[in-house]
Amino acid sequence: MLTLKMKRTTIKDLAEMLNISVSTVSRALKDHPDISSSVKLKVKAAAETFNYVPNDFAVNFRKKSSKVIGLIVPEISMFFIPSIISGISSILNKEGYHFFILSSNDSYETEKQNIETCINSRVDGILISLTKETKDCEHLKKLEEMEIPTVIFDKTVPQNIFESVIFDNIKKSELSAEKLINHGCKNILAIFGDENLEITQSRLKSFESRIRQSSEINSHIIFCKSPDIVKEKLDVLLENHSFDGFFAMSDETLMGLHSSL
Repeated sequence: MLTLKMKRTTIKDLAEMLNISVSTVSRALKDHPDISSSVKLKVKAAAETFNYVPNDFAVNFRKKSSKVIGLIVPEISMFFIPSIISGISSILNKEGYHFFILSSNDSYETEKQNIETCINSRVDGILISLTKETKDCEHLKKLEEMEIPTVIFDKTVPQNIFESVIFDNIKKSELSAEKLINHGCKNILAIFGDENLEITQSRLKSFESRIRQSSEINSHIIFCKSPDIVKEKLDVLLENHSFDGFFAMSDETLMGLHSSL
């Protein structure tokens, strides 16, 4: 049995079918006032019949705008990233933008590759949350040179080149400590991420500052770079210690905690 593949209908195809120029078809589809109503009807009818879909890439290329944003994240987890994606999607859709997501798998080298992918895809801008392995923004300077708007969010490093959006780490950690205290917890296990990261030290400092205000509370601090390491350490800790309160700094540490309780 012979199967025919239907190719994508182009403006040129419509022009040949109707025996008119490509520019006339283009203007008719845009409801240009110079095109008569009868021609517009014929063009639009043919476009609908043959499933013509505008080539957004070509249109945006001519406008020097892709209307696409690249979203680069360290990894896609079930806690934090979905809410970020939902928020970004709702805002961009209102403005007529699309976006694609690239995961760096917490690898600095993959992060650099993802940046190149965004550049090659001619994105209008990049939203990026850095990996645990990223220590500086040297690999992002190319974006500044190419004048590609870039915003770093959540996980960042000390820098003064790009705009950044980060959570109020001090306030969030203090509030978490406060809730544990208000619930009457006396022996608290606090699980933090990579101790070399600025975000970890910021959250640790504010958490410990609030806990120290209550002398009757004992806290045990551990640092874990992944959910697997959290589980490994807790398997040993929970055999010899009893805790009545837990603090997990991030979704990664929370995943490890959940798998151990």
